[in-house]
Amino acid sequence: MMIRSALSALTVSRGKTRWIAGLATGFALMHLANALPFADPRAERGGPLAENSQWLLAPTDPGCRNPAMVSTGGAAPREMETLAVRWTGFSNFELVYKGKVILLDAYFDRGGNYPPLGFAAADVKKADVILLGHGHFDHMSDAASVGIRTGATIVGAPVTTEVLKKQSVPDRQIRTVTGKGGESLQFDGFTVEPILGQHGTPDRHITEVMEGALNSLTPKLTPQQEEEEKLIRDRGTFDPRVIREGTIAYLITLDNGFRIYYRDSGGRVTDFEKSAMQRIPGVDLALVAVSADFLAPPVVRQAIEHMRLYKPEVYMPAHHDAAYSGHTPLWRPTEPIFQAMKDANSKLVTVSREYREPVCFNTEHNVQRGP
Repeated sequence: MMIRSALSALTVSRGKTRWIAGLATGFALMHLANALPFADPRAERGGPLAENSQWLLAPTDPGCRNPAMVSTGGAAPREMETLAVRWTGFSNFELVYKGKVILLDAYFDRGGNYPPLGFAAADVKKADVILLGHGHFDHMSDAASVGIRTGATIVGAPVTTEVLKKQSVPDRQIRTVTGKGGESLQFDGFTVEPILGQHGTPDRHITEVMEGALNSLTPKLTPQQEEEEKLIRDRGTFDPRVIREGTIAYLITLDNGFRIYYRDSGGRVTDFEKSAMQRIPGVDLALVAVSADFLAPPVVRQAIEHMRLYKPEVYMPAHHDAAYSGHTPLWRPTEPIFQAMKDANSKLVTVSREYREPVCFNTEHNVQRGP
């Protein structure tokens, strides 16, 4: 649809020239498919984005094709209005906009029991802001080392920033937030509104049975693996405050109005989230952790609750490659979630990519500006 719209001017309506025009259109289609700057996931729905011939005919953007993260030395998007998003496992994302690098969570050195991400925490040399959803180790274990090395501002709840301070992160780099309203963090090119969420709490009657069964079927960790995991876990917190007062969602608004909602735990929505969402018509992109329930019905119910509140144009899942507990990596299937969400909202665009595979957006087209 996107390419057909861009080439509508090539359609010849009369006589024998139709056959010639068809050939020309076919060749042009092949050329454009290879020459598009990037595949904005919203473009295939048509509308203003698909009609933007200037964008459709722009040269290919290496910053939207190369899996190398900008934070590790990869190319940034060529156009300033392009947003590049890379998922890096669990609830970690790299956002790049106007040369700025925003890291969402920081858990990169996961240990040898998990598939490699293609980079290590030590490879991250550039970051401007790190937004930490909560303080469990699988969300912040590398935040201190990356923050100290890059000088990035690190944002988190009190229970999270307490850990950072113990890990020698300079006070000038730390921004402590509660998410209870009235907080707006201003950065070059974007603003961040912290919103108090709630950590996921799966039904223990189900998880205890399923986790026991799964762990009984997997090999025991070696002493070396156990020591490795302990070091990683010690860089986070198990403070019970994380559940109700230490899980922060973030509404990121780019300077042109493009909105991103980030939530790194699949818990129930809060009154603080409901209040924040009443002020806006929706978001352009939702990066949301799926719930840690074993059974599809509760996972789907939670995802639909998130979708109905945030009203995203595009939904990308997070935390779906995580272990349920212990050391057992166990991916959650995303297709049943996507299908149920699309049944509830046929206009929703769902996107799931491999580690570091870029997804780019032409942010000049956004919900705030309307059709």
